[in-house]
Amino acid sequence: NQVLGLPASWVGLGLMTALIFDALSDPLVGYLSDNLHSKWGRRHPFMYAAALPVMFSFYLLWNPPTGLSPEALLVYFITVSILVRTFVTLYEIPSTSLVAELSADYDVRTSMLSFRYFFGWWGGLGMAVLAYFVLLPEEQGGILYADGYRTYGLVGALIMTTAILVSALGTHRHIPNLKQPPARQNFNLKRTISELRATLSSRSFLVLFFSALFTAMAAGISTSLNIYFNSYFWELTTEEMG
Repeated sequence: NQVLGLPASWVGLGLMTALIFDALSDPLVGYLSDNLHSKWGRRHPFMYAAALPVMFSFYLLWNPPTGLSPEALLVYFITVSILVRTFVTLYEIPSTSLVAELSADYDVRTSMLSFRYFFGWWGGLGMAVLAYFVLLPEEQGGILYADGYRTYGLVGALIMTTAILVSALGTHRHIPNLKQPPARQNFNLKRTISELRATLSSRSFLVLFFSALFTAMAAGISTSLNIYFNSYFWELTTEEMG
């Protein structure tokens, strides 16, 4: 919005469109992953397949072609955003599901997820600090320095792909011990709807679902507006933000 000049409402439209596609791809990838039969199990093929597409699509998101009209930039933004979220889904859904299959012990699962969130949070915060202190120097325009975002896209893409490969390779040796999916018939819409209804009828699931929904909404609003408040209300420099 601020650096490339795309109207804020258009940016919101682009993000909403990508999220709608994400809402469709998440359960689809989950279904495919649950029922995949392969020599590498049902999770790892998706995790490996996501590595390079995530890298290239995330890089492209932050490096759009120059000279695009606002309309063309919007189309580019929506298209690449959908690709990024879809490829991340290819890794994220099977990877998260893998936790439940690595151990049946509640405390071990909790520990693994704790480490997952630990590295996720510190990775995100580390990228923000890197951006504010190194990639978006105040003397170059701070948060409006376009080239800084291009470098951010490259660094982020490399880190994301490295993390995916470390996760996939690090758990690869456990494949023979992972739970295998039961033999199933071809896709059946009626059966799938029945399974979905059974999931949605779980009170525990609904509590978790809505708590996660409201938490994500709050986090999204905070993340989206934070840089605006810091820049234009508090008038902080990028170093002060960092």
